[in-house]
Amino acid sequence: MDISVKGKNFDITDSLRNHAKQKLSKTARFSDSVMTAEVTLATERNWHVAKITLNCKGSDLHAEEKSTDMYNSIDRVVEKLERELKKQREKETNHRASRSATPAGEESAEREPDNGKKKEKDDGFGARIESVQRFTPQSMTVDEAIKEMESSGDDFVGFLNEDTDKFQLIHRKGRGYGILEPRLS
Repeated sequence: MDISVKGKNFDITDSLRNHAKQKLSKTARFSDSVMTAEVTLATERNWHVAKITLNCKGSDLHAEEKSTDMYNSIDRVVEKLERELKKQREKETNHRASRSATPAGEESAEREPDNGKKKEKDDGFGARIESVQRFTPQSMTVDEAIKEMESSGDDFVGFLNEDTDKFQLIHRKGRGYGILEPRLS
């Protein structure tokens, strides 16, 4: 790993440069992907600021710490980067383990039976569709649709508006109601 140490608003002593290089060289045990490290040491008012950018294969990691002592700032920013590198390594190993846990074509014993239904993949990031209901919209006026919604307790009702001969969706909105009318073009 190539380590460069720069100073901003002050001159860097050899002991500061050696301390930063020594601390950063230990981060190599957490990741083989770190190619270069750029350390910027600065003073801002009464604060000693240490900024480190690690250029890794595929991504860059950046961390910054402030304290009243430059050595303490360096130690804290390196600890922060070590935590990030550990987290990144754990993600990679978990990802690899989950990919190799079930070889292609084999079913896992933990999966639920299919029962002829197509299941949506739940990756934890998007909404999951629980059910699909199909209906034939009834022809009614807006007032009748509101009465239908109130009597059924639903939050919305889809209907064919008798006045406009268009499909509309009426829903609760604040203290009143809103109408959604799709533009089919």
